[in-house]
Amino acid sequence: MSDKIKWAAEAEEKLKKVPPFARDMAKSMIEDFVKDLGETEVTPELMKKARARFGM
Repeated sequence: MSDKIKWAAEAEEKLKKVPPFARDMAKSMIEDFVKDLGETEVTPELMKKARARFGM
């Protein structure tokens, strides 16, 4: 099984709104959060939960 996390199109669009200097870090944190939940795809709802969890 691959550890690769998929990104829903809406989630990718939201990630583009993160400032470039912080985007890679935010992406990594969100993907780790999603993996910890046992999910395989980043959705806007999971991004919202990650933002709340990390205070973003």
